[in-house]
Amino acid sequence: MNLMTVKPRRKPSQSRAWMTSVAIQDAFLMLVVERGYERVSMRNIATLAGVGLGTLYLYFPGKDSIAAVTVRSRLRKLAADTQAASAAGGPRTVAETVHVLARVHVHTLLGEAAQWRALLVLERRITPPEVYRDLYKAFVQVFRDACAVAIDWPGELDLERSALNAFAVIDALVKNALLVQDFCPDADALLQEVESAVNGYFQRALERCRVVPASARCPGLQ
Repeated sequence: MNLMTVKPRRKPSQSRAWMTSVAIQDAFLMLVVERGYERVSMRNIATLAGVGLGTLYLYFPGKDSIAAVTVRSRLRKLAADTQAASAAGGPRTVAETVHVLARVHVHTLLGEAAQWRALLVLERRITPPEVYRDLYKAFVQVFRDACAVAIDWPGELDLERSALNAFAVIDALVKNALLVQDFCPDADALLQEVESAVNGYFQRALERCRVVPASARCPGLQ
């Protein structure tokens, strides 16, 4: 893929420019959900966003660029929302922390299932590996920070590895619910399954730590 077709031409530094960029992204996503990526044109996007075709090209060199920015912006907002939820409220146990973090992920993606399904498909097509890793690490960092302040976090567990694995469980279960299943599951039912899986992972990892010699470092389950 030519990176020049993905990198946006103009960064929206002023509020009006930012609003235009958001309008373009929203229009793009609506059209992708309605028609599919291949059947959406730059002219379609400009018309729905209420901007001239020339203006659209001032912001983005092509459709792939709009797709890349839309995917990144939605994922960054999800990470920010997850962080905000983890920071709100008082001290929590590990189980309560898992509930708060998993709830944001589950309800956000399933709350707009058609849009997120389209975004996840585009993510696999558009996002370069290094960008994907950076976005993923942002979520893992949120989980790591939240677990670090849990009032009953077991010191035997490797915090970095545990946060990585816990988020991997949540992310996989939610994304597969959208991309693989024939119907969108109930959000609260899926949330219970996600919590059970993550809490079960923590419990099993802790049990494993407590049967190895005390001098050995326990990285959590690999």
